Amino acid sequence: MTSRRRAEANRQNALRSTGPRTPEGRAASSRNATRHGVLSNHFVAGHENHDLFARLLDDLVAEFQPETAMESLLVERLAMLFWRERRLAIAESEQVDLHFSESAGPFGGGGPRNVPIINQYLVGRYQGMLGRQIKDTLRDLRTEREGRLLQIEPPFNDGDTDDEVGQF
Repeated sequence: MTSRRRAEANRQNALRSTGPRTPEGRAASSRNATRHGVLSNHFVAGHENHDLFARLLDDLVAEFQPETAMESLLVERLAMLFWRERRLAIAESEQVDLHFSESAGPFGGGGPRNVPIINQYLVGRYQGMLGRQIKDTLRDLRTEREGRLLQIEPPFNDGDTDDEVGQF
C-alpha cells in the first residue's frame, strides 16, 4: 500500500510533468504500452496505406449496407480480416524474396530452390484461420440481417390458420 507521503510526492511530481509537446511525440507516446496490438485503436500499421484500408471498408459498407451497430461492427471486422489476408500475402512474398536473395550466393544459383516447409506450413495455417474467420463473419452478418428483417416483416402467412374468425 502506498503511504500518504509517497502519494503526495507522486502528485507533486505529476504537476511538474509536461509530457510530450509535439503532435509526433503525442502520437508516439500513445503507443508506448502496445505489445501486440490486439486491443489497439490503430489497426493499419504506420507503413501501410491508410487510404487503401479506408477504401476497402467503404466498399464493404456500400456492399453490405449495415443498418445496425452490430452489422456495422461485423462489416468492420470483415474489412480487418481481409486486410490481414492482404498483409499475410505481402509477408509471404517478402519471405520468399528474402529466402532466395540469401540463398543465391555471390554468383547466383547453388542455394535451395524452395522456401522451407515450416514457413509454407505457417502461411497455410494462417490463411486457413483467416478464411474460416471470414466465413464465420459473413455467416454472422447474414444471421444478424435475417434476424433484423424477421422483426420488421413477420413470416408470410398463407391463410391456413386454426382461427375460425370470419368463417361460415
